[in-house]
Amino acid sequence: MKIKFGLKALVLGAALFAAAAHAQSSVQIYGLLDAFVGYKKPVNGQSSVIAGNGGMTAPYFGIRGSEDIGDGTKIIFDLEGYFNIQNGSMGRTGFPQDGLFSRNAYVGANGQYGTVTAGLIPPLLWFSTITFNPFGNSFVFSPIVLHSYEGVNGQGVLGNAGEWWNAVYYASPSFNGLVGRAMYSFGGDPGHLGQNKWSGQVSYDNGGFATSVVYQQIKYSLNAGDLSVVLPGLTTQSVANLGASYDLHYVKLYGQYQHVWDSLLNGNVGIDTGQIGFAIPVGVGRILGSDAYSKSTGHSSVYRNTWALSYDYPLSKRTDVYAAVLSDRASRMSTGNTIGGGLRTQF
Repeated sequence: MKIKFGLKALVLGAALFAAAAHAQSSVQIYGLLDAFVGYKKPVNGQSSVIAGNGGMTAPYFGIRGSEDIGDGTKIIFDLEGYFNIQNGSMGRTGFPQDGLFSRNAYVGANGQYGTVTAGLIPPLLWFSTITFNPFGNSFVFSPIVLHSYEGVNGQGVLGNAGEWWNAVYYASPSFNGLVGRAMYSFGGDPGHLGQNKWSGQVSYDNGGFATSVVYQQIKYSLNAGDLSVVLPGLTTQSVANLGASYDLHYVKLYGQYQHVWDSLLNGNVGIDTGQIGFAIPVGVGRILGSDAYSKSTGHSSVYRNTWALSYDYPLSKRTDVYAAVLSDRASRMSTGNTIGGGLRTQF
């Protein structure tokens, strides 16, 4: 009888320990697939029929986890990678530098004093850009994403689209929706200690209103010393971005203003960009619309204007279908157009 009682106690103790261990740590596998078919003609480019990859969101998979180490502190990590569903290859279309985990790859800690992480981390400007427009992070249909990260005529934001390598990040706790963030990226190249990127942000999100102010400065794009290769004579690029959204329930409004300073050896160039957008509920679906306009100043006076419209219909909490059209015009270039639709699902 004592032996049986002892075995029962041992089994119960092991079960309780396992339950406690499970409560203190967790690992999650997740991701998104977006299959898109459409017609695309880039500005000044050739038209083509495209099929397969990310009309609204670039497909990705991820593994994230956390471990509670006590006193309200958790160790956190996140590994995320892009992939092309049309051929199964890693990375995003048009981004040859993408590796296995090119969307996120960091480890850090979260507690009562905020969150700190280190590794490959999306910059603060990227978060503001995709938050305050109705098309999110779409490289196919979001006008502000195209203006910022696929610029033409020397316009656009450098420093890579979506991630900074060799970076450290800090976010404060939320004070009634008010959060401060800071980020620094090292060039990591011997002899180039002055090559770096840094950024700061203050954001507010409470009720139906959200806003963000971001400033970033970069002295290299992908590798230390490469700015002048990307744009001849460029030494430093600085960007200020103000974004806001307001949900009125019958319509959600979006807006952004962005100013880019390009410090060139033969004179500076400024690029002013404005974006407005909306999301209107129609039944269970939404009509999305956005327009972005960019104008260069200084010794350049080129412009770009891009608009997009879309209808997005949810089939479930995790799956939706969409149809969209985009028009893109820029100085000295033929007009670009994109039209198509897709199916997007999360897991």
